[in-house]
Amino acid sequence: MISFAIVAIDGCYGSSLHGLADVLVVANAHLRKELNEQQALLHWQFFTSVHNEIKTSNGLPMNHELAEQSKQQFDVIYIPGILYEGAKSFTKKLSCYLSLYQWLIKQHQGGAIICANCTSTFFLAEAGLLTNKTSTTVWWLEHLYKKRYPLTQLKFDRLIIEQGNIITASAATSHFQLGLLLLKRFIPEHILQQTAKTMLIDTRKINISPEQLLSQAREHNNKLIQDAQEWISQHINEAFTVQELSKTLATSERTLIRKFKEVLAITPLKYVQKLRINKAKYLLETSDLNLDRIIEKVGYKDRSTFSKLFSQHTGIPPISYRRQFSKITNDD
Repeated sequence: MISFAIVAIDGCYGSSLHGLADVLVVANAHLRKELNEQQALLHWQFFTSVHNEIKTSNGLPMNHELAEQSKQQFDVIYIPGILYEGAKSFTKKLSCYLSLYQWLIKQHQGGAIICANCTSTFFLAEAGLLTNKTSTTVWWLEHLYKKRYPLTQLKFDRLIIEQGNIITASAATSHFQLGLLLLKRFIPEHILQQTAKTMLIDTRKINISPEQLLSQAREHNNKLIQDAQEWISQHINEAFTVQELSKTLATSERTLIRKFKEVLAITPLKYVQKLRINKAKYLLETSDLNLDRIIEKVGYKDRSTFSKLFSQHTGIPPISYRRQFSKITNDD
């Protein structure tokens, strides 16, 4: 029997919370058929933390035993992503789960696989489980993450990063791929593939496209910033200023900057730059477009300005990046 603990934090995404459990349900069904017995191999238990009674982001009430009070040693512990409601609220929430962090450390020392996706990767970092490790998280919280956890190396282009018994996943919808990755450790490959086919899960999905990055960045509930992000995504190939953006949204530049900092912990300018660099990286990796065409597609006109900005973000010039990470070679 393989035991899973699914820890629901107040405000967690219902889809992330139950999605991984649904993967286990389907895998158990295939295992029962394969083994011709009724006993399930995969067992899971829902917990909450700090408060027995919580609500998911979509308002579903839950009342469960506190994870930190459980004496059982689990094989896998999973924390689903939570709705992000701004830097101040989020950092305050992180400080409230010291007992959970201690429990996670103890479980990890006992051999448990500890995993989280989306914003809840911060909980693993708070517990010290990502110190001197490589992790992924939602890219638009890079500034906040690096400020709090300078000893963790971030990689945003990977959907899931596995280091020993610590697994981090980026998007809130990554629970399906995360579930399959966990099952790979415990069940036969053909059962894993049957589970993936039954649930139409793309097992090849390991990298993140610019569209997915945009989707991640909207995992909050601030209407002004969501409208700004939608407009930016539609005009990413155009040159525009923060002042022009604020006028389009019928707000002041000062208000827009303040709201971006409150919600995403980043300025509008830095947000646009990161989004453009991420799209450029994706095109350099996956297309045979020459550099000048890529520069146009991400809203820049001057090759020198773009190359300097790209090098600041990635540590290497765009041509070197393409040679290192793309199978397509192109002399620019």
